[in-house]
Amino acid sequence: MKDFENELDEIRIKLYEETRGLDTKEIINSVNSHARSIAYEFGINIKNTINEKYLQTVNL
Repeated sequence: MKDFENELDEIRIKLYEETRGLDTKEIINSVNSHARSIAYEFGINIKNTINEKYLQTVNL
């Protein structure tokens, strides 16, 4: 379990470093880009939607 926690901490730090200094729109674009790559790799289809609860547009 400790290895998992250490790996998770490393991922969190990496993501923080990648997005530090970016504005919200840039962070969303970065996350969406990663999501598109992962979805493509595993053959997952993503639909464009608007989440009314959070009022965010998801454009993958």
